[in-house]
Amino acid sequence: MKAVAIDLDGTALTNDGKFSKRLEQAIHNMYEKGILIFIATGRSMKSLSSKLPKDLPVDGYVAASGVVVVANGQVLRSSTFKKETIEEVISIAREQSVYYEVNTTNDGPFTFVQDKEYALEDLLHPPEEDVLAYETIGASRSIKDSKQWVESIDLTDVIKLYFFSNYKEKIKKFYNTLDQNSENNTKYALYQTAVHNSEIMVPGVDKGTGLTVLAEHFNINLSDIHVFGDSMNDIPMFKVAGKSVAMKHAIENLKALSDDKTEFTNDEDGLAQYFETHYL
Repeated sequence: MKAVAIDLDGTALTNDGKFSKRLEQAIHNMYEKGILIFIATGRSMKSLSSKLPKDLPVDGYVAASGVVVVANGQVLRSSTFKKETIEEVISIAREQSVYYEVNTTNDGPFTFVQDKEYALEDLLHPPEEDVLAYETIGASRSIKDSKQWVESIDLTDVIKLYFFSNYKEKIKKFYNTLDQNSENNTKYALYQTAVHNSEIMVPGVDKGTGLTVLAEHFNINLSDIHVFGDSMNDIPMFKVAGKSVAMKHAIENLKALSDDKTEFTNDEDGLAQYFETHYL
């Protein structure tokens, strides 16, 4: 394979959002052997940069589940929502008192300060036992970050909305409402990476279309790309790549599409172990 495309949360990152030294070293060694390194994540470019080691060699990024594609510092593609779609979805979130984060092309997360009171009631509530560590860390960050709570947001430049609740039944109800309202995912692409969150992305783009852009840029075939992931938003790239590997703990729908799976989870350095066994 000429390239690997790596998901972050639940794949490269541990459940508390860490990137291990062992995985960092494995990627450096693969890069030195001439393998292209792609990051394919639901995170925005700003968010993902805070999670990667400073000197990690990365040739290309598929960010916000394909909404933004970057290679060698150059933006190859950037897509945004219709303003009225964002207004409609935020209205639904308010009706159901669901916490949300708005990410724009180059900034975020932002939340309207007028929604802070109901949001804090949920964020400060003791988390249910199946809330993931990175979700708790994110909630804590949002509570403390005064820059997140704003009076205005440029709703013409939005690439992603993320939703979270310490109550999974609230998120389940909200997800179902968004699903019924999505017009078969033509209004927005709806994902869920864990039972306590949901997110929407720009429709018509995903990790699969993002990899297609990178493949064209680097003059390689999609069949030359080896992808790694664990959740719903990884499905599109699993469908187009030449080879796919699901994490040991991945959702069953993804495992059904994969060619292989890791022997260990993300908290057990499963990705690093796989790279060492198959590439180094």
